[in-house]
Amino acid sequence: MTPKPVAAIVGMGDAYASVRDRKDPLQLAVEATRAALADAGIRKEQVDAVFTGRSPWADKRSQWSNIFISHMQMPVTLTSELTMHGAGLTATIAVASQMIAAGRAEYVLCLQGDATELFVDAVAMGAEADADPQFEIPYGPTIPALYAQAARRYFHEFGLTEEDLAEVAIANQRWGTRHPHAAKGKFGAIDRAKVLASPYVATPLRRWMCSTWGGGTGGALVVTSPDKASGARNPVFVLGYGSATTHEYLGDRMNMRRCKFPGLGMFPNLTHTATAEAARQAYAMSGLTPADVDMAQISVNFAHMGPIILEDLGFARKGTGIDLYREGRTGVDGDLPTDTNGGWLSFGQPGISCNMDSLVEAVRQLRGQALGLAPARRPKTVLVQGAGGMLAAGGVTLLSSAT
Repeated sequence: MTPKPVAAIVGMGDAYASVRDRKDPLQLAVEATRAALADAGIRKEQVDAVFTGRSPWADKRSQWSNIFISHMQMPVTLTSELTMHGAGLTATIAVASQMIAAGRAEYVLCLQGDATELFVDAVAMGAEADADPQFEIPYGPTIPALYAQAARRYFHEFGLTEEDLAEVAIANQRWGTRHPHAAKGKFGAIDRAKVLASPYVATPLRRWMCSTWGGGTGGALVVTSPDKASGARNPVFVLGYGSATTHEYLGDRMNMRRCKFPGLGMFPNLTHTATAEAARQAYAMSGLTPADVDMAQISVNFAHMGPIILEDLGFARKGTGIDLYREGRTGVDGDLPTDTNGGWLSFGQPGISCNMDSLVEAVRQLRGQALGLAPARRPKTVLVQGAGGMLAAGGVTLLSSAT
């Protein structure tokens, strides 16, 4: 079966900020948008709709997507924030594709900017935003402490150890050291001893097993129909997409006894995520299988999420995803290069824009325009997975450089 594209990305722009070069989320989004429009060869007046993820951590104003188009003096027929946590940003490509297919838009702009650590106390804000106000916040959890519960359960069910998680951190750092904007790149290559010597953040997660916030980023993509992409420079085609969400707070997930998505296994559990259902939808739409994917950009904010997500995406049986890291398959010479900008573990999580960073990296790799390291064989098909919340939501998009 030859995949038939459902939409095309014809413009891409990215922007970066740091402590020495501070930019707020709106500045980053504007800079990225101007680059994306220029790349697509269109004017802002040609954009029919704008979709973003939820409002940036560093700019919590509601209706942020509308604030953006107002700032840009860019009237459109529709703006919206997709608020399925970070996965909502990944799903903007899906909603743009649907609007275009329905004949309601010719060009849709999907974008985001954030710069959490440059403007807010991210540690305090994170726990408040992602913990249940009645049953979790009274105990003072941090985001790492909540994710560590899932790591403990994963260890218990499948026999993994901290030594295994070190392999994930090492693999991502190899990519991160070669990317000019990776937050941890300046620390150079690491080994197992260094990872295991780093202090605990929330057992069993050590510092090198946790992502850092990392500067600021902005990203923008111009989406249109496959027909309109025929004359575009370096178009990237959308072959399939999917999304799902199961809960809000971690305690909610632990109390679930059943789920309509069979791919999430027997409930209750903390070792399967909504990404499994999102991937099923994306594969079904595109007619592709995991074997057809050349590269993956995934949302590994903590090291145990690497193998869990790769399993949910169908690249390994449950409990064996760590083998992809152990065997070097996610590296530059592997058969599934993964998180080629260093991923959230090494590139960092500037905020909600981290999901757009993954999409931007996928487009750059497909076009042969990587800012960092690239495998010798340029990928033709890249899977982008975005997660959000406390193992809550998942979005998957399949992109290709060819129809």
